[in-house]
Amino acid sequence: MQRTVHRILMACVAALAGCVPAARTGEPAPARASTPSGASAQAQASRAARAVPVARAYAAALAKGTRASDGSPGARYWQQRVRYRIEAALDPATATVSGTERIVYFNRSPDTLRTAVFNLYQNIFTPGVIRNRFVPEFEGGVTLERMAVGGQALLAKSAGPSGFPAVPGFAVRGTLGHVTLPAAIAPGDSAVFEVAWHHTVPPRGAFRTGWEDALGARAFVVAQWYPQIAVYDDLRGWDDTPYLGDGEFYLEYGDFDVALTLPAGWIVGATGELANAAEALSPATRARLDRALAADTGTVVSEADFASKAATAAGVDGRVTWRFHAAQVRDFAFAASDHYRWEVAHAEVAGEGGAMRRVAVHSMYRPGAPGWDQARSYGAHAVGFLSRRLAPYPYPQVTVAEGPISGMEYPMLVFIARPAKAEDLQSVIAHEVGHEWFPMMVGSDEASYAWMDEGINTYDEELAVRDFYPRSEPWLGDLGSYLRVAGGDAEVPLMRHTDLVSPYGARTVAAYSKPAVVLRALRGVVGDSVLARAMRTYVREWTWRHPRPWDFFHTVERVAGRDLSWFWEPWFFGTGTMDQAVTAVEPVSGGVRVTVRDLGEIAMPTTVTVWSGDGGKTAVEIPVETWLRGAREVTVSVPAFGSVTRVRIDADELFPDVNRANDEWTPAGR
Repeated sequence: MQRTVHRILMACVAALAGCVPAARTGEPAPARASTPSGASAQAQASRAARAVPVARAYAAALAKGTRASDGSPGARYWQQRVRYRIEAALDPATATVSGTERIVYFNRSPDTLRTAVFNLYQNIFTPGVIRNRFVPEFEGGVTLERMAVGGQALLAKSAGPSGFPAVPGFAVRGTLGHVTLPAAIAPGDSAVFEVAWHHTVPPRGAFRTGWEDALGARAFVVAQWYPQIAVYDDLRGWDDTPYLGDGEFYLEYGDFDVALTLPAGWIVGATGELANAAEALSPATRARLDRALAADTGTVVSEADFASKAATAAGVDGRVTWRFHAAQVRDFAFAASDHYRWEVAHAEVAGEGGAMRRVAVHSMYRPGAPGWDQARSYGAHAVGFLSRRLAPYPYPQVTVAEGPISGMEYPMLVFIARPAKAEDLQSVIAHEVGHEWFPMMVGSDEASYAWMDEGINTYDEELAVRDFYPRSEPWLGDLGSYLRVAGGDAEVPLMRHTDLVSPYGARTVAAYSKPAVVLRALRGVVGDSVLARAMRTYVREWTWRHPRPWDFFHTVERVAGRDLSWFWEPWFFGTGTMDQAVTAVEPVSGGVRVTVRDLGEIAMPTTVTVWSGDGGKTAVEIPVETWLRGAREVTVSVPAFGSVTRVRIDADELFPDVNRANDEWTPAGR
């Protein structure tokens, strides 16, 4: 970890003489720190900050220069690149997807590649495949009809001990396809893969993808649907982590050119921009789309178009092909229904040179879905707010599609179900649209470190919800979820691999709730403006790249200008808890002496706030270093103007103290 000497302003505590009282305002800045009047005689051994564990592969990357010690990509950082051209068709009656793809893979690494790995995600639904998540009774899985490299067809072979065939060919093991190449791919060279396949989309009850009959119509949300080449990175080479269900994805960036053929009358929303509106849409629909894109809002397809199937072109033999182009994305997904109402709104985001540009926000939903007439507005707010908070949304559009999946994210497309309350729909849309930054832009390894996308995004979701509903307290739900398991057997460290997290809600806490709570605590340590600047720096430097947790840690430290090992190690690598208590308040001339005891395992700075009868409010901070040196009890003197009516530690409730009942003191009888 970065070691930076930082100044700590000390306030006197033994006597009031020489102390500088905080300004008597509604929100005082706490006087920085206090010298303990004497640590308790029963103080336990020092809790000096422990070193943050570092993965060997990450340490090796630092040595090679592909990662930098300040958290930025190293001078020798490299990353692979891929280009997909996919031709596919969906038969809504049978839920069958069939397709062919041509993949151009660019080897930008310094390594000569003799093998390749494919993700065959649909095999998670194959009976007998190992998984850690329930699936309905459904015999799914992908059938590979053809695999070729450089025009040479490959045959299925037996896998060797490493998973790869001993001779050119491919072997399927669970959700992975291991390919031994007929010719190596040299550094700077490329290879062309050709694949043909088909599979059946699972019904409602599966996860992340599926179809359902509801609201009088069938709808599909289709994801993890094409054979996808895996990531080859600077830390471990090929990522051959099997898809087990709980963990999500680690994907390579590239460009997609995708043609989707469906029956006439079916509306499709997808990753990317629709490139053939003239061929896919009827003239009337195309005109409405043009008007909606030019205006602030508009309706492109309404209920009047459903029965006549007038929304699309007639097509060939009753089938219409939709073509989408997407650049610099890590995945592709789509949603479709013949009863989608299609509406458009816009978000304003910063463009080049400071000029503002418009991002189209499409909503597609079946009439009768509660609250969905506001979905485009919720999406536009999320895009605008997060663009200001983090970085301008880089893509031309985002589509919010209703269907059987409660919430899932893909580049430029999110799947949302039908929560009963408008507030819940807004928060889910804010969360899923927030994933366009993490991990669609900042491409972390979700399967290994779920908090890097889910946790950071949950924190941002809370900010977006509070901005939309100013009187709401969205963080309370995540705090409650964390506190229910804090320090117990059900809690697991944030840095544990997602697929190794125990069930019964532990994954939700470890991936979503606790990291959001911890980031709120980090804001309390470094300040909102510093954390916001650190997040913007992290997004800017790692957009369309693959960061690891230590890149995030180092970036925050660089921006904050201080070592935070004492924070990262217990909160991310352990399951200790924080519990500070006000144990005594003694009136003295000009104020009070407040004794605070640290009862927990995690040391955090302590802000002691005192309210007085004339409305005054003062605060003094006990720096974390005091607790790290071994103190378990500290007494500080706090100036007060008039009689003291209340004493509280962490008055803004930024820290996840497991026992708030002992955080406050009031005079007897009040």
